Amino acid sequence: MKTFEEIEKEMRPMIFSIIRGLNIYKNYDEYVQIGLIGLWKAYITYDPKIGAFPTYAYHYIRGTILTELRKEKKKEERELQVKEEDWKIIGGSVHDELFIHQFIFEELLAKLPEKKQQLARLYFYEGIELKEIAKRFQIGYSTAKLWKREVIHYLRKEWENEY
Repeated sequence: MKTFEEIEKEMRPMIFSIIRGLNIYKNYDEYVQIGLIGLWKAYITYDPKIGAFPTYAYHYIRGTILTELRKEKKKEERELQVKEEDWKIIGGSVHDELFIHQFIFEELLAKLPEKKQQLARLYFYEGIELKEIAKRFQIGYSTAKLWKREVIHYLRKEWENEY
């Protein structure tokens, strides 16, 4: 029997023919490689008692390529395909919604005493812990916790009444 390199040289046009016959245009080079893998597997598993090698190789190569096409189709079906313009819409709406909520939050905070406004901004916007806020305001930790509870209670009550 011939070496794989010799067979590969002879059978390469058959791989191109199979790919053209299956109307594969996307990832063409990848499918050529898949066809070569199929050829290699056919070369390894071929038994001369079965029949002519080219016929055996043709079906093996075609089967390998079809299997990969099915896998690719399943993968595409599972993945969500979002167009570029859709991302802009999604991003814009999320950004706009966050902006509106922040605007409402600021509007509600403006009705609170200055120290509680500062506490809310430090805690909710900047993520500073209550212990650090208590040190900055020179108040006890329990007082900072109380102010935070009062701010949250006030915001919930106003949110439910207004919005």
